[in-house]
Amino acid sequence: MVATHPASRVALLFTGSRPDVSMKLIISIVVYNWEADVLRSSLVALSRSLDVADSREELTSCELWLSYNGPGKLDEIESTNLVQGVFSWPYRLLLQQPNLGYGGTNNLVLRNRVFTDKALDPGKTAILVLNPDVWPEPDAIAIALAHLRSDPQVGLVCPRVLDRDGEVDTPGHKRYPSLAVLAARLLSPLMRIAAFRHLNERYEYRDTSLAAARLGVELCSGCFLMARYDYWKTLNGFDERFFMYFEDFDVALRGVEHGWAHLYEPSVRILHAGGGAGQKSWQHRGWFVRSAWTFFSRHGWRIWRV
Repeated sequence: MVATHPASRVALLFTGSRPDVSMKLIISIVVYNWEADVLRSSLVALSRSLDVADSREELTSCELWLSYNGPGKLDEIESTNLVQGVFSWPYRLLLQQPNLGYGGTNNLVLRNRVFTDKALDPGKTAILVLNPDVWPEPDAIAIALAHLRSDPQVGLVCPRVLDRDGEVDTPGHKRYPSLAVLAARLLSPLMRIAAFRHLNERYEYRDTSLAAARLGVELCSGCFLMARYDYWKTLNGFDERFFMYFEDFDVALRGVEHGWAHLYEPSVRILHAGGGAGQKSWQHRGWFVRSAWTFFSRHGWRIWRV
């Protein structure tokens, strides 16, 4: 279903002057647990960040694809009213999507809707894959788009990720993992051992300044994947062998294989409510272990070194 919006918003999007270098942004959000209050507040933050990008002429237009792949059937009218009441940009709400995992459900939008759209200009289009429990700060999207516009070697922009209160860094950019560091993150008592804490610090780039931009980071968190259209199209989206976890790391490594650089930009700030696998249920830990096996089998095993 396609949302309807006030004529003033449509006019703002499609009339008036825009520099040729401004970009169209396509956003894909997959929701499994439909928590109305969380989703409502995150869409408010997203809409505000889009408004800032528009005011800075970094954005020509935007379209949000919001897919629900969770259990049970949502009320179509209530769901539409929730989104339309807080999100002031064009969107499409896809209810009752099959649960193909995080990457697989996003691929339904990327492969079946976005990559087949012949009207898109690949050189002037960016795609943001976003978690529903993420709150971009007002200028986050504008800054990310500006980097993609101005530096052709940058394929993907990694944000500075903070906790829900905006006080604690929870880095989304990481180095290539080892079995040891993943074990420590899955089994938190191991973090009491100094050697494991040191590994985790390197894994999260905490041995560098989180306040400084860094070109060439290895991996980026899937909670906010802002990349060029060509980046996503070349990779054909996510590898669906990863039902949950590591699909984002796989994307990043394949992006590097195709010659793209990843930029960690700390001024692109987001708040994220999600927790690590060690804080999840045993089912999630099982998915984590299976996906880790798939990841290392494809990209190479490391026992200790990060």
